[in-house]
Amino acid sequence: MLLITNAFSELWMYYDCIETELGSIMLLADHQGLRRLTVNSPGYYPDESWQHNPSFMRPFIRQLKEYLLGSRKRFTFPLAPQGTMFQQQIWHAIADIPFGETSSYEQIALDIGNSAASQAIGMAKNVNPIPIIIPCHRVLNSNQNLCGYRYGAEMVELLLALESGNVIIIKEPQHQIA
Repeated sequence: MLLITNAFSELWMYYDCIETELGSIMLLADHQGLRRLTVNSPGYYPDESWQHNPSFMRPFIRQLKEYLLGSRKRFTFPLAPQGTMFQQQIWHAIADIPFGETSSYEQIALDIGNSAASQAIGMAKNVNPIPIIIPCHRVLNSNQNLCGYRYGAEMVELLLALESGNVIIIKEPQHQIA
């Protein structure tokens, strides 16, 4: 199980980016854990108060690269996404879906003990601030079809193909950008 904290940090926020087949991925973290991950988000730039700090971000970037190369199945760094208690509960349940497997909105609803929450689960999934790491791409509709992923069906298909061993999703050479 991934550690997810919800306390807001008054400390510095750090970021770094990598280029992948999915596009540019920016990670944002503080001393409590990873706060946000964005993929090819035009117009999304680091806040002036955030510090570009590849050294601090190295463990997050290393594990993400390992995942995108197909060699990591579980992330071990702490997560600190901001959200309501209900969203946190859903993100915990989604984080527990094993690598290479999928689940449904209905199953997540049962897992959190609220069988009527399928639609709310879809809404929480859509605002997940740490996609890929909190693997919303593993949540399918009741017909096992792709549905409602913020970054589109193509990305879900790529991530599921990665997890089935059919593709790697990182460009060479791997470099960080400011």
